[in-house]
Amino acid sequence: MDKIALEQRLAELKTKQSMIDNAWKKTGNRELLQFFVEILPKTINAERVSIFIHDPVDSHIWVHCGTNVEERQIKVPQSGSVVGRTIANGKPIFENNMQQQMGAHDNVAIKTGYVTYNTLCVPVRGVTTDKITGAIQAINKVGMNEFTEGDLTILEKLAFHIQMHIENIYLRQEMAKISSQMSDAITQLERKLKSL
Repeated sequence: MDKIALEQRLAELKTKQSMIDNAWKKTGNRELLQFFVEILPKTINAERVSIFIHDPVDSHIWVHCGTNVEERQIKVPQSGSVVGRTIANGKPIFENNMQQQMGAHDNVAIKTGYVTYNTLCVPVRGVTTDKITGAIQAINKVGMNEFTEGDLTILEKLAFHIQMHIENIYLRQEMAKISSQMSDAITQLERKLKSL
């Protein structure tokens, strides 16, 4: 490939990478999801609610928005966490007596200073695929009570209504991976150009 062809290819790759980066930076309806996170604790009488995104690239799960946490402040592995189990099996999970169990919630407690006693977690399915793209987790029912089937119904309704937003975030992670690969290709082309 001659220098002119390499320069044209490099310009094309840079344009595509810029388009992917711009799409990735658009976070969709973050304000809407944050609104749900703010009203849900009052609705189901929980101390906290978080919306998690499954990262298809490295199989980790990270918080997109939640009560008193920043985006990506909490990352949990797919194995060893309630959220991970929910995503893996595609079914809601009620867990009580969490302080008597070892798991990812212990690491989160160390990081945030917040202790989980009980939780209810529901999966969020993709609209266009049958993949689980995220989860909604409610933590610590007020008054040391346990979460109910009524709470489950509310969280499942929310999961249905936000599934498109979560899937868009899930797919943007794939776009970020492609952008990274394109960046590597651009770097290689720039090296070739310098050597010509």
